[in-house]
Amino acid sequence: MTAINVLVGLIVLATGVLTAWPWQARVCVAIVGVGLLGNALLAAREWSGSPRRGDRVSTRGDATVVGYDRVPAYAAAWGTGWLTLVAVLGTAFGVAAGSVGAALVLGVPFVLLLGLVLVDSLLALARGAEVVADRERLTVRSWATETGIAWDDVERVGLDLRHGRAVLAVTGYSGATSWTGRRLPHVWPRRPRPVPGRVEVDSRAVEPHAPWLLGVLQDWAADPARRSEIGTSQAERRLRQQA
Repeated sequence: MTAINVLVGLIVLATGVLTAWPWQARVCVAIVGVGLLGNALLAAREWSGSPRRGDRVSTRGDATVVGYDRVPAYAAAWGTGWLTLVAVLGTAFGVAAGSVGAALVLGVPFVLLLGLVLVDSLLALARGAEVVADRERLTVRSWATETGIAWDDVERVGLDLRHGRAVLAVTGYSGATSWTGRRLPHVWPRRPRPVPGRVEVDSRAVEPHAPWLLGVLQDWAADPARRSEIGTSQAERRLRQQA
């Protein structure tokens, strides 16, 4: 995928720069080329399956925090950003050239569709995504949802599959009242809903700490005495064992 994006991006960029087309068309084509080359950089990191690196562990007050990898959100913002720009420019150039009806009919749906996804991507980046553990409860803010549960209501912590991705699943007892879940503010109408009674962490998003986070969450859920390490340097050391 990286090689394809580089090859096609270079061809499209050269076409936009070197051809004798009207300057409006050349601008739009050149932006597509630049966008594809940017996709190649993100593809090399996101689509290759290469291991995530970096330290995502920190302490905030009395809580231990593990941040999500932000590259997927950057990739979504970049991809929808340049596509939205092309759609806006194409529509504007068509209107300026006198083809108002065709430009609006063909362009506006793409502007709206891509623009909504872009706004959601920017909102997600502004909020960030993270796992926050304090001594009372666990809270996970993903890119689209926020869920939380009290440690005393946790029945199981394990590794599950959801939509083809490995997740660290923290499941509450039946009838547990401390669980909370909500979809975060968004403009795209179809967004995932949290699963009642479950708090899920995308394991790939918290690499390289995922294996150690699973064990640490299991310890904190099973033994109230172990929760005394939450918000301390000891918790950070355990989560950084092989980082």
